[in-house]
Amino acid sequence: MRTHSDDIVIESRSALQDLRRTLIELYSAVGADPDKPQDVSRQFGLNRNLTWKLARVMKAEGPFASLNHLPGPQGIEIAVTALGKAGAPVDTAEQVRSAMRRFLKVVEHHAGDRDQLELTLESMGLFEREYRMETGRELAFRGNCMIWGVQARTRLALAVVGPHSSDSADSIVMLGGLLGFRRLRPNVRWRLLRMQVFDDSGVPSSTGLGEIAPRPKDQTPFILPQFCSPGMPAVEQIDGPEGREFLLPPGPVGSQGAFDCMSGYAVRGLPRYRNPSNAYASVASSITLPSESLLFDLIVHKDTPLGDEGPEILVYGFPHGGMDSPAAQTQQNELPHNFKLAELVGSPPAVGTPLVPGYSKMLAWIHEQMGWRPEEFRGYRVQIPYPVMSSRVVIRWPLPEPPASHPGLNGA
Repeated sequence: MRTHSDDIVIESRSALQDLRRTLIELYSAVGADPDKPQDVSRQFGLNRNLTWKLARVMKAEGPFASLNHLPGPQGIEIAVTALGKAGAPVDTAEQVRSAMRRFLKVVEHHAGDRDQLELTLESMGLFEREYRMETGRELAFRGNCMIWGVQARTRLALAVVGPHSSDSADSIVMLGGLLGFRRLRPNVRWRLLRMQVFDDSGVPSSTGLGEIAPRPKDQTPFILPQFCSPGMPAVEQIDGPEGREFLLPPGPVGSQGAFDCMSGYAVRGLPRYRNPSNAYASVASSITLPSESLLFDLIVHKDTPLGDEGPEILVYGFPHGGMDSPAAQTQQNELPHNFKLAELVGSPPAVGTPLVPGYSKMLAWIHEQMGWRPEEFRGYRVQIPYPVMSSRVVIRWPLPEPPASHPGLNGA
């Protein structure tokens, strides 16, 4: 059952205030002074860092400010046990334990873990973190979560390249997913995905673009409900100059409003040889929201030539905003990285990963719908932690010279 968007604020504030109150009463019961944490440490045999944290919790300007210093359940238990041995009443000590258990239940229900609760409150402007050591990418992820009010656990991009009915043509199936998508503010309306196909020069094309499999008339185009969460909200569809967009309406925040969304499309009958307009085949994943991880897989037929060096990874940023077409992917905007494509094991390749539950079934479904033999494919993978928002991750490989005059292939 989903909760109202205010519940996470009301319940966490109440739980924190209750915990602070019981700590103050526990200190009072044994004559401990929160203003003198060093004295408390010496008197009751407690770690100085722990008594300093407890003092900051009790003296914080407000309940959410106390989160910066609130010890974990083990630290609380150590303090309660020590003060209990010093003469604190049993019921007073138990009230602190009960308040801590209540707070942990609120965290689990609304956010999953304390870090996520803090991030949600930060996004709402109710909490400000003090100093914390993190990587630059993770700091950027956290900042974007706080600013934009959305996040995803995993951004999935799967490209499957296989033969078409013609010897000179291929087809590409693109499967995209946002797993663990959640809002951090209730009023956020967000673009879940955008569908685009371009040639090398950035000219859009819809030739051969269509559904992977037939769908009911009342079903949203290109959304794959069999791979989405049962409670996923209805998605708005808009066709514009930048492609077809699917938008998520405002809704509940936190864990109770989280869901997985999968979409996909096929581009059939793409020429497989190079021509003056296309020297490369490429597939791409646009990073348009804060994600903890990007999982990008390329699955190709064994007869698809990938060049002497194999496929390569390029990452382009869009520092000036605007349309994220390949025409804007200049060398000046290419971002440095040290990510490598790893070849997946087996044929068919083993794609299973905890990041994407049921992933193998998704790939098997694609092969079935396209009439491809899974054992004739090989695979490559790159996994990027905290991918840079407002960027495009591209996997590309050189197209072979045509045996005769054939146009090229480029799907993105």
